[in-house]
Amino acid sequence: MTYGSVNTMDDDAVAHYQGLLMSVQHRFANNFTFLANYTDSYCVSDADFGAALAGASNSQPFNRHADWGPCVFDTRSNFNVSLVANSSWKGGSAWMKRLLSDWQLAPLIHASSGQPLNITVGKDNSLTGLGNDRPNQALSDTRATNPICSNGSTPCVQWLNPAAFVANPLGTFGDLGRNAGRGPGTTNFDVALSRQFKFKERYSLQVRADAFNIMNHPNFVGAISPAGTVTGYSTLSTGMTSSSFGRVAAAFDPRILQFSMKFYF
Repeated sequence: MTYGSVNTMDDDAVAHYQGLLMSVQHRFANNFTFLANYTDSYCVSDADFGAALAGASNSQPFNRHADWGPCVFDTRSNFNVSLVANSSWKGGSAWMKRLLSDWQLAPLIHASSGQPLNITVGKDNSLTGLGNDRPNQALSDTRATNPICSNGSTPCVQWLNPAAFVANPLGTFGDLGRNAGRGPGTTNFDVALSRQFKFKERYSLQVRADAFNIMNHPNFVGAISPAGTVTGYSTLSTGMTSSSFGRVAAAFDPRILQFSMKFYF
């Protein structure tokens, strides 16, 4: 178990991070290995890093603290559990040993909470010239009451309730905090099944089947796409002037099945 706290500061912004990591690993006899870890973290800042040429992210001039809120990558809960099981048949006939030995089963479960959503008005009602106005929150629950919507002839998923937000009146600032919303979480179940066939001392063949997201669970894209993924994952619309405000624009990969063979010599 580890615990950490980091403070970072530059000329314009301040961020604070705290994290608790718990990990359990156990080997059962010689054929089973179990690993589980959970991270409970909390990150708050008054600005989000947007590279060297990004525009201003603050909503009020000379008042950084007005934007104090969750970091854009603030994933509060992150859970992983994996198991590797190897078969070994010692009794019975030689044919039963050949049939049931040298199999390996490796399931992996991942679950994480959603990342922050920064809801913006899309208009400079505050007359500051920054264009980062946030609305007033009108309802305590900002989630859509009915997630099923229609985009013309195409069905869609409504994540945020547009009625939960009201644009800030002219010359005022909204009361909704920066990154105050929460996007969809992710749940994934992968599993791999393989078998090793030995021919001689030096030669063997591995036959393997992998199933990614075997439950075909829909994992919607929130405010940002994970680092390292390919392009094409449109993020959830968080601008109130958009006709698709609060709607899910993309989902990560559905169930994928993969079969392979590997020859060792």
